[in-house]
Amino acid sequence: MYSLIGPRWRKLSLAVSLAAYFTYFSWYGLTAHFAPDEPMNMYFYWHPRPLQFWLSHLTVWRGVYRPMGGVFYLPLFYAFGWNPVPYHAALLLLLLAGVFLVCRFARLLGCGELTAALAALIVCYHAGLSLLYYDTAFVYDALCGFFYLAAFVFYVRIRARDRLLSFRETAVFLGLYLCCLNSKEMAVTLPAVLLVYEWIYRGPPRWTWLRGPGRVIVLAAALNAAYIYGRVFAPNALAGDPGYRVVFSRQRLADFQNRTLRDLFLGWNSFDSHTVPIIWAAVTYLAWRRNRPALRFCWFYILLTPLPIEFLPGRGGACLYIPLFGWAVFASIVFRDVVRAAAAFGAREPLLRPLGRSRVSALLIATGLFLWARDNRRLEDSFVKPAIPQLGCETWEVMQQLQSLGPRVEPGSRVVFLDDPLGTYDMAFLAELWFRDRSVSVSLNRREPLPPAEIAAADHVFTFEDRKPRLQRPITSSHSRIGNSCS
Repeated sequence: MYSLIGPRWRKLSLAVSLAAYFTYFSWYGLTAHFAPDEPMNMYFYWHPRPLQFWLSHLTVWRGVYRPMGGVFYLPLFYAFGWNPVPYHAALLLLLLAGVFLVCRFARLLGCGELTAALAALIVCYHAGLSLLYYDTAFVYDALCGFFYLAAFVFYVRIRARDRLLSFRETAVFLGLYLCCLNSKEMAVTLPAVLLVYEWIYRGPPRWTWLRGPGRVIVLAAALNAAYIYGRVFAPNALAGDPGYRVVFSRQRLADFQNRTLRDLFLGWNSFDSHTVPIIWAAVTYLAWRRNRPALRFCWFYILLTPLPIEFLPGRGGACLYIPLFGWAVFASIVFRDVVRAAAAFGAREPLLRPLGRSRVSALLIATGLFLWARDNRRLEDSFVKPAIPQLGCETWEVMQQLQSLGPRVEPGSRVVFLDDPLGTYDMAFLAELWFRDRSVSVSLNRREPLPPAEIAAADHVFTFEDRKPRLQRPITSSHSRIGNSCS
């Protein structure tokens, strides 16, 4: 089967096919609006001074919220404002780059080219992680997954040559890992995953291990420790948010496993929670029944990588992007084994004997790919596409209205919104992003009622009538009252 994709032109053809498959399933993401919490994300990166923002990438112990998100949002915001298409295009390009890194990931684990291609195709589009392809609020998962794979591939590519990382290479690896940590908390498992790789592929550590390959892993673990301190103990640490509060309980573990396997196995309508132990028993048996390093590594990988979210409430879907890599490689290896056995049997049957073993194998692979693509398409049409027009509809409507109104205020102005349809701090985030002036202060009367004297002292006052913004006190604008609707 390697002859099917071995020559260089066929590898190029395979790359084009993967890109076409990815585009076919994910292009609809370009039609989505911004997610409801994206004004907050943009504001948190835009509001600090540039030097403060860039320093936050290095001071991981301070617990700054995912600063790599600003590297995604800010250039797009300054270049395109509130046009969501470039944001979605950038997200899809990031995911497509991840697809080709999965190929390298699988190859470095010892998989053949065809198996690596199958793993990449699974990652190309997975309906169980559908939000990843059209909700740019999940760019943190995409960024973390990209840098996670990039750091792993960089490290293993060197170690596979049976040499240690040089000082410069260590700096590059730690830089990639720092970007991974600054993208999302899922990154913290990478040192443990590398330790598993060293044990399975390079042998059990010896007493000189810390002076050799262990040096890089220890440095990564030290960076990890500083990062975890910032997430747990720093002022306004993420661990203090109720949505990120860890609860170690059997029920939360069971809920997570049920939700995770339902999403990964596309079992939204038919998945039975009783099958969870059956799936894990089968996966464990397949990983350990023979000495297959890639399967054993993937078993540890799919066990370790979900740990940062396993005991948090309601995690699943797009949050499983990094665990998906291990599941995809594991499934591709098993599928390839099944195809080999079935092709060997089928080629001996009178009906299929004229085709030969190679063609029977190709036919089985094509059938499996068709069934996988069909299930993804069915779920996409039934659940995903109907949800896209509703994503952030209310926020998008306010964005469009502000853009049509075109308000401009003087530096240092105090602005009050007497009423707004959002009822959250998102209205303030949107307004300050539109003014693009850090000296302008925005107050929301609906969120925190203001005394009449404070309203009277404001330089500019807005209100909403019939969900349309109205200017109560004159400022420079292109229109005095506008309306727009989400479609």
